[in-house]
Formats: sequence, structure tokens, C-alpha cells
Amino acid sequence: MEELQDALEDAQYVNAINLDEGPRPITAWEMPLEEEINDWTMDLMKRWNDDNEKKKYTLPKPFTYDWVLANSLGFFMFSAFIKNDSDDYVQINFIEELLRWRYLRGRSRGKKLRTIYEMYLVLCERDAETKEIKKPPVLVIDEVDLEYEYGRKKLPEAELEKLVAEHLDDSCRKSAIGVDGRLYDQVVKTLAVYFVTDSTTDDTAGTDELSNASSTSDLQHEIDPAEESGKEEDSLEKEVKINVPSISSKKSRPPKELFDILEQVVLEMIRIKHWKAFKASSEYTKLINYMWHRDRKIVDEDFFLMRVLGRGGFGLVTACKKGTTGTLYAMKVMNKKRIKAKKSVQLALNERACLAAVDSPFVVNLKYSFQTKDDLFLILDLMTGGDLSFHLGQKGRFPKEECLYYAARIMLGLQALHDKNYVYRDLKPENLLLAEDGRVRITDLGLATQVTPSLHGAAGTRGYWAPEMLRRNEKGRRMNYDQRVDWFSYGCVVAEMICGCNPFRSESALKFGLSKSPTKEKALDYAVLHMEPSFESKKFTPTSTDLCRRLLVKDPKSRIGSKGCEEIMAHDWFRDVNWEMIISDRAKPPFEPLKDINAASQSEIGTFSEDRNALKLTDEDQEFYHNWDWTSQKVFAAEVTEMLIYERDTGRPLIPLTVSGTCCCTIM
Repeated sequence: MEELQDALEDAQYVNAINLDEGPRPITAWEMPLEEEINDWTMDLMKRWNDDNEKKKYTLPKPFTYDWVLANSLGFFMFSAFIKNDSDDYVQINFIEELLRWRYLRGRSRGKKLRTIYEMYLVLCERDAETKEIKKPPVLVIDEVDLEYEYGRKKLPEAELEKLVAEHLDDSCRKSAIGVDGRLYDQVVKTLAVYFVTDSTTDDTAGTDELSNASSTSDLQHEIDPAEESGKEEDSLEKEVKINVPSISSKKSRPPKELFDILEQVVLEMIRIKHWKAFKASSEYTKLINYMWHRDRKIVDEDFFLMRVLGRGGFGLVTACKKGTTGTLYAMKVMNKKRIKAKKSVQLALNERACLAAVDSPFVVNLKYSFQTKDDLFLILDLMTGGDLSFHLGQKGRFPKEECLYYAARIMLGLQALHDKNYVYRDLKPENLLLAEDGRVRITDLGLATQVTPSLHGAAGTRGYWAPEMLRRNEKGRRMNYDQRVDWFSYGCVVAEMICGCNPFRSESALKFGLSKSPTKEKALDYAVLHMEPSFESKKFTPTSTDLCRRLLVKDPKSRIGSKGCEEIMAHDWFRDVNWEMIISDRAKPPFEPLKDINAASQSEIGTFSEDRNALKLTDEDQEFYHNWDWTSQKVFAAEVTEMLIYERDTGRPLIPLTVSGTCCCTIM
């Protein structure tokens, strides 16, 4: 019977991960009651008022125009409302293009800026017969995380009102977005410097110059707009300070702040025309219902289990499906009694905190976390392609193209953790998972922890941890360390991908260590501390040898990466890597795993036996997890937006495969 059950679960799992039919919900959305909406509204306002009193200002006031725009789901539904309700879509298109431009880097950023310049700011063609303005084509949002950046400084209301009045251009004499005036002229004049072409230059010159400039450089010079125009600075320029970049150097680039004021003017115009109608519409009611769902408590009944994928130290990892959206995830379960028995409460809390803090396409991300009386739950990205250790065992070693791709993504994943002041401490091929398309991500953050001045102690897997984890001072105490230990582990992994073996877990390393240490474990530690690995010329090129040697330097101060991943990125071994494509997560993986089950059978994975003498959980034990429950607002918005895009593109509503209970219906 157990084998039959395994076969049924495998069939269900394979069928689910191989479907390419869009979202597949299982249950309908629950319609919130009026009193539930009222309670949620009051709670939301109270929390915002409390934050406001503490001067946090993290989010705009709930239920306002800015609040809707600052959430990707709200932005999507408001934009769709405008495009469905009227023919006045150009201004919201312009705002969307600005948001896309801010997300891009390098050459793509320059190309997008040119599109904005030509389609919305300067080219205002008229139809030869009707003489009417030719509008740019309507854009539909296919991204699931496009949202307005609320954090930028806003103009005072009276000042913004004055600017709107001065720049409103109903006849569209100059721009497709219906804006004219001095502010508009300054932005266009600044951009024109980069896109001027003549017979001796091709039409991509400005784009190339933008893409060659540093994507992280700051504004170096400011020039007075009045100086440029040869006029005295008038009252508008006195009230609104507009940063215009120096045009003395063709290698400089327009600052990211260039559009900030013009963008606010256009957004205010959109608000005046469309906000009142949107707030009175059924789409706004639907948005509020979705936002209520986002903030409600997640419970285990929201997910449907599919197949056990593996076993951790405290429980099982299972493939699951979110009922209301059909989105596939991995569910990691950790039993509170087992955690208590192993005195690992802090490790569990560290993992949850680190997962919630880091949002990166190079790390397996947390979607939801919740708990029951007995268990903790982490809902994570489902990675169906197996781990690098499995594929390394299949291939022996990876070809250079795969090594470069994996190494680049792993590096950026580590840096994402380091940027949040975390050290990973457990980098190894087993903790590097492939998605179904071949994208690799770092997983299992159970040993990740915040870096403190007193951080010490070996953690991770022997042969991968850095020498400073093993060293002791003159008093016999462990030495302190920081994020640089991860770059040593990274060097071990890069070398292992190139040649198929970790240099400090090889036969030569074991032989070297056993000459001084009696046990295998101590021998590996001795090799890490004292052995200088050799790199076969048949498998390592001069550049890969140099990189590995510099990553495996014993002194963390001299180790490449000690000043951040940029110095590793600049190494000659990575010279053929298109970093723009890697960083933007648009690089196509060089290897796509088979769509089979990269997990052991249930009998091999095993189960946890119940200990009759298990520790009892007290109220104090439960209090440790009082902040455990968490929902990624970005993920929730992405789930719903994907559903709405599917409904928009297919022209039909999504109907659940099955509906549980009688209290549920489609959100209206």
C-alpha cells in the first residue's frame, strides 16, 4: 500500500509541476463580512497612526491614492481600470515605463530611457487626415511586481497643485502625456544631450553612452537651470529645486532623480481625472477584499499537501499548493517539541528572520510563515530541479558555461545575505537548488545568523568552513569572524564545480591531514588550516586557478571578496559573463533539468517516530514564536496579479477545481 501511495503522490506531483496552463485554484476566495472589513480597517488605521506618531512614515495613509499605488496589486488594478474605463491611458503608461526604467541596469536602462524620451516626451505626431495626436500604443502590465516607489520625497500639496496648473497642456502641443512648461522643458533639455544624433553617429549612441556609465554612480555635478537657459531664476525654480546633471562629460548619465517632480505632476493629473471614479467602482471593492485577505491570519488549511520532498532536522519538507491561487510552493514543517529537545529555538528564529529579511532571485525566498500549537511552518519557493550535488554526481564536473552561470548566481545570493548583515555559513552543493528551468538558488538558511563583533564557533559542513572558524587565540578560545567566511566556502564550491571535488575533502587533503591528526574529521580541519591546494592544469585554466587561490586564502583580510562581491565580479575568469543579464535575472540557464522527481521515495525519506517521553510545551515556549506569523505582501500581490492577468488574457474568470464549504465565493 505504501508503494501505491507513493505512486499516486508522484503522479499528482509530476502532473502539477508540468502543467503550463496558468493558475489552478482549488478553493474560492472567502467573501469577508462587513464587520470583518470594518475591524480590519480600524486596525490598519490604528497601526498607521501609531507609526506616524513614532515618525516611522513607512507607508502612506491607508485607503488613499498613494496607498493604492504603493502596492503592486493596487497599481495593477488601478491601471487596468483606467485602460478599461477610458481612452486616456497615455499618462499611466508613462508612469509604468518610468517604473520599469528604474528597475533596469546598463544597456537595457539606456534603451528604456530612449523609449520614454521619444514616445512620451518629444515625438507628438499628428494624423495626416484628422490632425489628431497619434497616441503611443496601450501597454498592458505583464509584470507582477510593478509598484510606485512611495519612499521618494513628495512635494507639498499646494506646491504640487501650482505645478499641475502651470504644466497642464490639454492640446498636447509638445508631449503625448499632455504636459508643457518649464519643468518639462528642463527634463527634455537634459535628456536631449544623450540622444542627439547626426549623420556621423548611429542612432544608438546615446544609449551606448548610458549603458557604459556606472549604474551605481551618484550625481557628481549640478548646474543651475537658469544658467543653461541664460535667464534669471524665477519663482518656480526657487520653490522647486530640480537637479539637472552636468553635461560637460558625455560619460555622465541622467540622475535617477531626474523625473521625480515631473512624475508627481503626472500622477496628480491622473488622480484628478480617475481616482474618484475608481474609488466608487467595483474594482476598488475587489481590491479592498484582496487586501483584507492579505492581512488575515494564514493557517495550514490554506495549503494542500502533495508530495514529501525531503526530511529536515525537525520535520518534513513537502510540495504544496495554495488553495485560492493554485500556486505551488514547498512547505517546511518544524516540530516545536523537537526544536526544544535539541535546544534549537534560536536557530529556528534566526532562519525565519533571515528568510523574511532577504528578498533575492538568488536565494530560496520565504512566502508565508505560520504556526499551530505543535508545529512551525515555512512556505518557500518550490525548486523542482534537484541540487547541485546531485547533478555534479551525474556529470562528474560542470562545463565552463555552467560553472560561470552557477558561480555568478551563488555569488549574488551570498551578497544579498551579506547586504542584510547576515553570514550564511553553510554553503555547499547540497544547499544549492535548481528550479525547473535551471536557475540556481541558495537554500536552507538554518545556520545563517546576524554578524556581531563576538560571532564565533564552527558552523556548517567540514571541509567547507573557513580557517578562521577553526582558529583559537592564545587563551584557547575560538576566534571571531564575519561574512568573509562565506567567500572561502564559495571558493570550495567553485573549485568543486570545475573539477568535481572539494579541494579540502579530497584524498590528498585527507592524506595531508592524517599525517598530523588521528581522526578523519580532525584531518580535514588540519588541511583547511594548513594545506595549500593544487589545481590540475587539465581541469583548471590559469584564470580559474587564480580565482580559486584568492578565494581560498587563509587570511580573511587578503581574501578576494573581503570588500564585497564586486571585486570577484571583476576577476578575469568572469570576463565573458553578462552581469546585466545575470543581475536582472534574465540570463537563460545553460542547463535545464529533466522534469522528473528529484527526491527520494517516501520510504527512503522516512518519518519521525513519536517520543512518548517528549518534552512538554509551556506557555513560555509558545511565547518564543509570538512574531513567527508573516506574509510577504509582494508574494501575495504577485499571486493575485497573476490570476488577474490570466483572466484578462483568456477573457474568462478562474473557477476553482473544487470548492470546500459553502461560505466561499468569488471576490467581487
